Amino acid sequence: MSKPKKIAIYKKLVRRLSLGFETLSPEIQQEITDFIKSQQHTSGGFCDRAGKPDPYYSLFGCWLSLATGQKEEIEQLKAYISKQPETSSTVEELALNLMKAELFQQPKNESLLSLLKKVFSGHNFMDISYRFFLLALTIDATAKNRFVFNLMARVWLPFYKVKNNSPCSLVAALCFARFDLGLEYYKYQKLLLEFHQEKAGFRAFETTPFSDTLSTGVALFSLAETNYDLRLITPDCLDFIQMNYLSGAFLSGDGDETRDLEYTFYGLLALGSLVKDELAG
Repeated sequence: MSKPKKIAIYKKLVRRLSLGFETLSPEIQQEITDFIKSQQHTSGGFCDRAGKPDPYYSLFGCWLSLATGQKEEIEQLKAYISKQPETSSTVEELALNLMKAELFQQPKNESLLSLLKKVFSGHNFMDISYRFFLLALTIDATAKNRFVFNLMARVWLPFYKVKNNSPCSLVAALCFARFDLGLEYYKYQKLLLEFHQEKAGFRAFETTPFSDTLSTGVALFSLAETNYDLRLITPDCLDFIQMNYLSGAFLSGDGDETRDLEYTFYGLLALGSLVKDELAG
């Protein structure tokens, strides 16, 4: 009997978005799809908070469009991607590669060493851990270098110690990675739960006095994908997610009422992670 084909991590993210979207009423679904469409620039790219199209926000727009069945928007996005010049930003390059892996099935053929150099180099506006996360998603999506990368991770992860005051997003990524690689992960589920705030969602740091949508989304995704029983914290998280919904978008959770695609992604991810995925195995 052949071993089942591994599902790319980004496809699991999109699946969770879809599950979250499907739980909503037709009226709310329409509001969300209208918002997604409103964030697409005439060039086909999706806009940042300043209203300018860029690859990073286009990645969120891409995944949201896939999850909500926006075929016309996807076709426009493909035109935008095909016209993008070389970029000095590692985050933008990885975002483009992830979109190409899904929309064109033609990811850029680049060595693992070259990708690692870019992740640890300059010309980046994102934290190193987030850049590394995008790198892992890219390698996982393209299959190229996956064996070597996973082998390196299996050797490195058992020796990695979580530092005090590490962010929730890092602990969530470590928990999921250890589970995905067949390493012990229960300790990391417990560490992750320490970020949960009673009658709210998850905090960025254990000392942060409020929850946020990003931390809640990634924490719930990691816990759901590692088969943790979420029933005890579901009511708190659902209330938090509902409180941070506004006119077709999910907000950051810190009081900022600016609507954007990034936090809409994390809001739907959180909601979808609270739904039992019958296809998970």
